[in-house]
Amino acid sequence: MKRSLPLNRAKWLVEPGCVVLVTGGTMEKANVMTISWQTPVQTADPCLVLLVMHQGRYTYELIRQNNELVINVPGADLLDQTHLVGTVSGRQIDKFKEAGLTAVPGQLVQPPLVAECAGHLECHVVQTFTVGNHDLLVCEVVHASVEEDFFDGAWIPEKFQTLHYMSATQYGLLGRRVDAGEDC
Repeated sequence: MKRSLPLNRAKWLVEPGCVVLVTGGTMEKANVMTISWQTPVQTADPCLVLLVMHQGRYTYELIRQNNELVINVPGADLLDQTHLVGTVSGRQIDKFKEAGLTAVPGQLVQPPLVAECAGHLECHVVQTFTVGNHDLLVCEVVHASVEEDFFDGAWIPEKFQTLHYMSATQYGLLGRRVDAGEDC
């Protein structure tokens, strides 16, 4: 039997998305934030990723200064750091320092990569759409890098578990990969 769900809880039917750490700014003045509202929208020529970002976020303020950002993919080992940088503002503290994360230069963009993350998408923001108090950022990936032991064209969950935001302080982990037609 199915029950009605309050509309303010409806988004949880399509969550959890892979949690990412988005960096903006420059090596000299950077910030990092946690986002789970992201999705690829075009896979090649160019590769485009859509991010949903609240207009008042400090990281977004830094992104708007140069229209560049990095999408960093943390794993289960970064759960506490990922949660922390999603719950405090970089206006008051240095989130890299507070979370024990390392900012390293990217290849083609000004914002830093998070060294501890297993994957990185360096992006230019190419289009923005406003929806209420959030903006939809269409981001063109200009450089991508990944920890080769964890990725063979897709994440290898037996070696690297992506984080998936569930609610409040709860996250899920990608646990295994299955092929269609096989018993789950």
